[in-house]
Amino acid sequence: MTVLTQVRFPPVLSLLSQAGVTGFQAALRHDYPTLLPPERTANVALTDTAVGVEASAPVWRLTTEQRDWTVGLAVDFVSLETKAYAGIDKFLARLAAVLKALRATVRPADSLRIGLRKVNAIRSPDSVDTRSLIGRVREEMLGVLAVERFPAPILGAFSQLVFEDGLNRLVIRYGANTPAEGELEFIIDSDYFTDQPYTVDADDSMLGLLRHFSEGTTSFFHWALEDAYKNSLGPRPRGEQRASDDAPR
Repeated sequence: MTVLTQVRFPPVLSLLSQAGVTGFQAALRHDYPTLLPPERTANVALTDTAVGVEASAPVWRLTTEQRDWTVGLAVDFVSLETKAYAGIDKFLARLAAVLKALRATVRPADSLRIGLRKVNAIRSPDSVDTRSLIGRVREEMLGVLAVERFPAPILGAFSQLVFEDGLNRLVIRYGANTPAEGELEFIIDSDYFTDQPYTVDADDSMLGLLRHFSEGTTSFFHWALEDAYKNSLGPRPRGEQRASDDAPR
């Protein structure tokens, strides 16, 4: 399971250089001691007369020693990502420390977008036949994958749902996927976000919003699983680490 939150804000041009990130890095160095080389991508623009290449702004990433938690900082966003998710309380505690450091060193303007994304993978007992997911994932979610055996492995087959929640949106992308390891899995990728402005700080309003997003994505994930399979994964306390990536949290 991968969990990611991102807070976007108006550009802070000092973050284009490493000097602009120094205070933020120093504030978080105890928990995220490794500063990775900045990530850059190139945008290529084609016209009738020329080819233009424009480099994007750098993304600075700080990681824990185990590299299981990563903080990202760019000119217009801050993020926190983990594959060691053990419940929303621990996640928000880490995020609060990141937001406090950002507020003290960068002081961005109010947010442009706040989002929480959870990506769950339900592994299939069969590496080819998608019908083996029956009994794990609700058949309403499987669609044609529940009734058809295909003559070749499926590399990807995805659908999308979009829900309205007041001024917020929940986008669910779901379907079959066969990664490089060759083990068929069913992905439920939930992205809950708002474009309403918030003060970028570790206050109750932003953290409470993200807790609401977490509860919403977890509720959908619970609904998407068949009861018998869901019960086989637990129950355990929500903050407790689970051995399976499938475990609903």
